[in-house]
Amino acid sequence: MDLSPRNWKPEEKARAEQLEYALPQLPSEVRVFEGHSGLIAATLSPISILAGLEALKQGGTAADAAATIALTQVTTALGSYVSYAGVLQLLYYEAKSAKVYSLNAGWNSYLGETDPQTIPVDDLGPLPFSRKPTEGAEGRKTLVPGFMAGIEAMHKRFGRLPFPEVFQPAIFYAENGITISPLLAFYFQSREKFLSRTPEGRAFVNQAADGLPKAGDRFLQTDLAKTLRAVSEKGAHYMYTGAWGQQFVEAVQREGGKATMSDMKRYQPIWGEPHSTTFLGHTVFVPGKSNDGGYQVLEALNLAEELKLDQMGPYQKDPKAFRTLSRILGTAELDSVSPPQFADWKRQNGLSLSREDRITKPYAKALAAVMTGVPDQTQQRSPSSHTDAIVVVDRWGNIAALAHSINTVLWGTTGIVVGGIPIPDAAGFQQRRLAAIKPGDPVPDDMAPVIAMSGGKPALAIAAVGVSLMRETVRIVVGVFANGLSLQAVMAAPPLLLNTEAPKVGETASPRPERVPEGAYDPDFLKELQVSGMNTEPQSTLQVYTIRGTAVLAAIDPETGIWRSVETPGVFDFAAAY
Repeated sequence: MDLSPRNWKPEEKARAEQLEYALPQLPSEVRVFEGHSGLIAATLSPISILAGLEALKQGGTAADAAATIALTQVTTALGSYVSYAGVLQLLYYEAKSAKVYSLNAGWNSYLGETDPQTIPVDDLGPLPFSRKPTEGAEGRKTLVPGFMAGIEAMHKRFGRLPFPEVFQPAIFYAENGITISPLLAFYFQSREKFLSRTPEGRAFVNQAADGLPKAGDRFLQTDLAKTLRAVSEKGAHYMYTGAWGQQFVEAVQREGGKATMSDMKRYQPIWGEPHSTTFLGHTVFVPGKSNDGGYQVLEALNLAEELKLDQMGPYQKDPKAFRTLSRILGTAELDSVSPPQFADWKRQNGLSLSREDRITKPYAKALAAVMTGVPDQTQQRSPSSHTDAIVVVDRWGNIAALAHSINTVLWGTTGIVVGGIPIPDAAGFQQRRLAAIKPGDPVPDDMAPVIAMSGGKPALAIAAVGVSLMRETVRIVVGVFANGLSLQAVMAAPPLLLNTEAPKVGETASPRPERVPEGAYDPDFLKELQVSGMNTEPQSTLQVYTIRGTAVLAAIDPETGIWRSVETPGVFDFAAAY
C-alpha cells in the first residue's frame, strides 16, 4: 500500500498535472460520472482527485480519500486559497451505523484577545464586502487553526489506511514541486506586497527561483514537506503542542498577536449531532449547533416547503419561483444576522428570537405568513470566503461531504510563514463576530455541507464554498427535490448571488436589488421581475466569480443505486469514479 504519485500510472499522473496547469479554463464540457465502487467530486484540483481515487482503490474509506484530497489540495494550491493553518467542516454518513456525524474544525479565538473590535482590518482586495484596511499588528489577525486537527479526527474515527499514507501525495508534490500555472502566477502578482512583507514571506515566494514565480516555473516547498512528514509521523499535535505550534506562537507574538501555548493546547475539533429537517419527504442533514451556515440552510428549506416552491417551475424559468426563492434566501440570511430593526420586527409579529426555533416547521409557517413585511435590509453583509469542497462515496456506501478554507483572500496579509505554511488573517474581517463570543471560544462557522436521506438511505450529498455558498446549497436541493431536475440542469442553472454591498446613501427599498449574472436571463424574464416590484442588478463574469457559491455534489439514482456527479464548465468542479 503506497499512495505516493511515484506509483501512479504515468499517463494518468501527466494528464492530471496538465489539467491542473490549465485551470481555471476547465472543465471545458459537461460530463456525467457514474460510480459503482467509488465516486469523488471536488473543486479546483485534478491532481487531488486522482490522489483520492488512488486512496479508494487501495481500500480506503470515504474519510481516507477525503483526507488525501484535502491535504493534496493545499499543497497544489501552494496554501493560497486553502491552508494547513485553515479550517474544516465535515458531514459524514457511516453506512454500518446508518448515521450522519458532524465535525466542526473551525477557528478558535485567543484567550488574550479581549478587544477584538480593535483588530486591524484586512485588505480583502477585490471582494465586494471589503472595508478600508487599517495598519497594525498583523499577528492580531490570526486565529488558532483547526484544519489539521480536523483531518486527524476524521481519520481516527472513520479511516482505514495508515495515517502517514494519506499525506503521501501532498508530501510528494511539496518535495518535487508544482508547475506554476498562469493562474498561480497571477495569484503571486496580486498578493506580492503582502507575502514579501517579512523575510520568511520573501523566502516562501522565492521557492521557484529568485523573484516572483512565473508560469512554467517549478515551485518547491521543502520546509512544507518537512512539516507534513512530521505531522504524518507524530500526529496533529505537532501543529498544536509540538515544535510547529511553538513556532507559530512565537511568530504571531512577534507580530503583535495574542497567541499562547495555552490557546494551542486547548484546541479541540467539535464532534456534534447534526441538525436536520424534512423537505418534501427527504431528511436533510447539516452541521450541528456550532455552525451558523446550517441554520440558514434549514430555515430556507422549511420556508421553501411552506411557500410551496415544488408547485412552481424552476427559478431560472419561472419569475414567480425566482422572486419567492430570492425572498426566502434574503430572509434566512437576515435572520442569521438579526440586526436590531429585524429583531424588533420579529417581536412585533410574535416570532421567536430563539436560534433553535428558526429551523423548525412552526417557525417557518409563522414567518412565511408575514414575510412581505420584512423590514429594510440595510445592514452590510460580511460573509467569509470558503474555497475547496469535497464529496466522496466509497465502496461500502460511506459518504464524506467536506469543505475547508483559508477563510480570507489568497494567503492573507500577514506575511507570517511557519514551517512552510503561510498564516492567514481570518480575524481581520470578523471583528464583530469575535466580539460576540468569549475570548478563547470557537468562532462560529458558515460552511454547511449537506447530506440528504430518502427512505432511510442517502440520496444527495453537497459541499459548497464561496461567498454565496448557502444560496448555492439551497438552490441545488430545491432543484433536485422540488423540481426533479437532472444534475446537469441543476448545475448549469445561473447561480443565486448574495448582495454584499453596503447600502447606498438614501437607499431604503426592501428587498435590495437582486444580483444576476449578465446575460443569464432573457429580457422578458427580467421585465416581469421588475413589473412585480423586484429590481435586478447585472453582474459581469468577474463580479460573479468573486461572489458566487461553488458546489460539488453526488446523487444516487433511486432505480439503479448508482451514484452520479457532474463536471460543469465555469463551475471549477471535477469528478472521478470507478
